Amino acid sequence: MGTRVVGIASGKGGVGKTTLIVNLALQLNEFGKKVLIFDADLGMANVHLAFSKSISHDLSDVIDGTVSLEETIVGLSEGIDLIPGGSGVADIADLDEMGVSSIVRAFSGLEGQYDYLLVDMSAGISTQVLTFLSCVHLKIVVGTDELGSISDAYSLIKVHSQHHGMDDLIYLPNRVSSPKEGKKLFESVNYVTTKFLKRDLEYIGSISEDPLYCRVWESSRPKGNVKSSSNAFAELSAVVSEIEKHSAFNSEEGSKGLSFFLDGFTS
Repeated sequence: MGTRVVGIASGKGGVGKTTLIVNLALQLNEFGKKVLIFDADLGMANVHLAFSKSISHDLSDVIDGTVSLEETIVGLSEGIDLIPGGSGVADIADLDEMGVSSIVRAFSGLEGQYDYLLVDMSAGISTQVLTFLSCVHLKIVVGTDELGSISDAYSLIKVHSQHHGMDDLIYLPNRVSSPKEGKKLFESVNYVTTKFLKRDLEYIGSISEDPLYCRVWESSRPKGNVKSSSNAFAELSAVVSEIEKHSAFNSEEGSKGLSFFLDGFTS
């Protein structure tokens, strides 16, 4: 089995997407997995801040030819590494499909070094986001119960389905008041998706609002912030368990590991 590639996107900013990425990485690491986070929120990259890490190089340097992709990798904690995006760099944020393709091809040397590649994408429905989302094994769209988030999540799902279908596409309610409300939110979005797009979304759980869950931004050692006795830990564990056993990784595409991620940009 090659590297499993999971993309996390959102139709709207401020829904807790990056917080989810960091917590998923920590939880996968608890499962004994080696994780690489690709901060593909190009132009607004900030994953390193959750681990109080400074960065010397980012993707802008790779694009300029200053350093190799491997030289940008930052160790966040034992078993979790990061490829930082370019914070505040407009030309990276505005990359077209060809530019994104050049970045992804640089990943070819990383095959087999990690169990998971988690791709943290920009919010919205730019070409950049749709290109990344189409090339991952498992696609997770994160949203809250705020009306704008629901509308924008559906827009992202709709546009992606028109160009790339809806296989292995998950809607994950985040920052909800309870698991019951999370399931209710999922069913509301899925109702609209089923009615107008004629396809069901996948449900793997939801994440409730929890102060411990958000404390990854308040500590230089985020590992251990989410206690095993908390609701957040149980919900994260359930989501990770669903990801671990997902059929997307058992398909022909999933067995290709990072090569599937790379091939999507050159086909």
